[in-house]
Amino acid sequence: MVTYRLIDLGAESALVGVVGATFALAPLIFAIKLGRWVDKGRDGSALFVGGLVSTGTSVALLFINSIPLLAIAMPLMGIGHLLTMIGGQTIIANRSQSAKYEKNFGLLTFYASLGQAIGPLVGGALADRGVYIDTNSAILFACFLFVASTLVTIPIASNSKKGKEKQQAQISAESLRKVMSAPTFKSAIFVSGSITAVVDVVLIFLPLLGRELGLSATEIGILLAVRSVSSMAIRLVLGPVTGKIGMRAVMNLGSSVTMLSCIAIALATNFWLLFIIMLVSGLSMAIGQPASMAWVSRIASPETRGLAISIRLTSNRLGQVVVPSIAGLIAATGVGAVFYLLAALQAASIVVTSRALPKGE
Repeated sequence: MVTYRLIDLGAESALVGVVGATFALAPLIFAIKLGRWVDKGRDGSALFVGGLVSTGTSVALLFINSIPLLAIAMPLMGIGHLLTMIGGQTIIANRSQSAKYEKNFGLLTFYASLGQAIGPLVGGALADRGVYIDTNSAILFACFLFVASTLVTIPIASNSKKGKEKQQAQISAESLRKVMSAPTFKSAIFVSGSITAVVDVVLIFLPLLGRELGLSATEIGILLAVRSVSSMAIRLVLGPVTGKIGMRAVMNLGSSVTMLSCIAIALATNFWLLFIIMLVSGLSMAIGQPASMAWVSRIASPETRGLAISIRLTSNRLGQVVVPSIAGLIAATGVGAVFYLLAALQAASIVVTSRALPKGE
């Protein structure tokens, strides 16, 4: 909806990329500090505060009709999203057995995909007025969702600090060095960042591609919903599949299919071709996020998992700042060129994963 708001305000593709990147800018700066804060027994509190920030920002978006103010609102929304991600992932990592990481992170991201299916589908239908896009209708729907999600985190936030204040981890610069020096950690955060960047750039630039192809907001919403529903299917079985063929094979398969899907998006010429591509790419794009969450959580110690997860999310945010900005510049030559960039990024991920993880792992 922010992309459509920017288009209505006269933003060119490069500016759409830059404003989209600001979603990750503030979280990029504060992620490690928030990770240290969460490691002090505040994982549930992070969920609650994240919901509050997201709610307040979405309400503000109802009244914002200028590009500079959108560039301010997006990083605030990014901080809300970051708090929710660190809190939720740390809860899963600390309350799950290592052998169940793929299963439980798969379920966590399954419900994320459910939201990503409902949001664009319902939001697109609410906003579609033919030649006019009523973004406020969709944003109001988001406001209600954020209020509801914030309310259900209250008991989690209340329980998370009880009995934990005496066990607060003292996260120092030494802990940061320890996390960064863990075997394969740098490879894990690179792969995680590249995967997240691909998903975000698709979300930002698919409406622009749709505009070039003459697709409506409803059709774009359907395409994004199809991708998310497809992602839900694979995430339900990620645990058993990873157990059988190993993390390396699973991640490389996902990156390979995503790479081919990005090339196919660039070449697509109509709605139904994009529909098929989104169906397939939803399966592949869904693998990397929960698998990399499991990868990072497994190699981090319990007392620094929040910090490790926040560093992973910092890498994600770096990708979300750099890649959309570069993509916005490339889009000046045609939106399809953006997706060739994403394909190249996935090729790099395959190389890094193959070097970091031995066969069968």
